[in-house]
Amino acid sequence: MDEQTVVTKARIADGLAQLGLQPGDTVLVHSSLSSLGRVDGGPDAVIDALLDVLGPEGTLLMPSFQSGSEHALVRSGCVFDLRTSPSELGVITEVFRRRPGVLRSISPTHCTAAVGRWAQTLLDGHQFCNVSVGHGSPYQKLVAAGGKILLLGVTHAADTTLHFVENTNGAPTVCRELHRPMAIDLDGRCWVVPTHPHVPGVKRRYPRVEDDLLAAGIQTNGTVGQALCRLVEAGPMADLIGRKIQNDPLYLIEVFCP
Repeated sequence: MDEQTVVTKARIADGLAQLGLQPGDTVLVHSSLSSLGRVDGGPDAVIDALLDVLGPEGTLLMPSFQSGSEHALVRSGCVFDLRTSPSELGVITEVFRRRPGVLRSISPTHCTAAVGRWAQTLLDGHQFCNVSVGHGSPYQKLVAAGGKILLLGVTHAADTTLHFVENTNGAPTVCRELHRPMAIDLDGRCWVVPTHPHVPGVKRRYPRVEDDLLAAGIQTNGTVGQALCRLVEAGPMADLIGRKIQNDPLYLIEVFCP
């Protein structure tokens, strides 16, 4: 492997630190391995670099759920097994969820994985959220805890926390109908999780928040490996974009066909 083109764990860690990730941070990571270039060590090197920068007091979260429409999943009567159901949000997230010590929240549609100081606190109670990315969810807790969002080679199109901002500020994004999908926890217990899913047929325009966040100083852009990355302050983002949605409930919606 050409030493001039290889992306090492040390190089990734250096890029993350330059971007503004700090020891003790709580950060939710959305990622694309291929965007980083030829990574020596693959997904594990990326995860190790993140953990090295965060240190023993930090907390690392990643999405750990199925891809596709939440509405379609709950209508099909999905059963999500935290012990075996893969994450379909990229290879880094799947490798992460398999690591010893990594926890997963009890959610049939928006299971979230975490490790570190605040992992249990952030994930606890997800099964009691009737809106999977709503009040009481790990995404709300991330915002409340002053956490960060790292978009590692992806855009805000992958930013699940924007679902939380929409769902809690008046956007027409949550169905009235209630479904009862199931999740099996890491101890083999089965949980029925009453869920109001996201409205189907809604096309978002999440990348439009980029200019808002940069102008407000809420987002920092930089390069990690060969990838353009974004580090966002979750609380200020939720406040700013929440106000815009309150003024215009369709602010982040391009096409609405319920």
